[in-house]
Amino acid sequence: MDKTEIAALAIVGVMICLDYLTGVIKAAKEHDISSTRMREGLYHKSAFVLTMALAEIIEHGQSVIDLGFTVPIVMPAGVYITLTEIASIIENLGQINPELQGSRLLSLFRSGKEEPNGTENTQ
Repeated sequence: MDKTEIAALAIVGVMICLDYLTGVIKAAKEHDISSTRMREGLYHKSAFVLTMALAEIIEHGQSVIDLGFTVPIVMPAGVYITLTEIASIIENLGQINPELQGSRLLSLFRSGKEEPNGTENTQ
């Protein structure tokens, strides 16, 4: 495992933790903490962790077992999971502090195709 893969795994882990933490803070703010929802969130996060483990196994297994193809999979999986978690963290932050929803700060994380209110920018 090289430094890039280790960094990708660490970033994914941090993003998963941040998303879970901001979700718990949001639920506490809304007085809506539910053990059922927390378990569901942990199941979803566990699936992301297992996806990264599977990607590692496949990517390194390709050098040992001839699967008929060789494709990098750890980085694309890490990018997808990281982007998903970032979107969720931003959503949680906006619900924790509504002043952030239309702010320039959170707009730094949005694509140019989306308006702060979630509508498409057709220009």
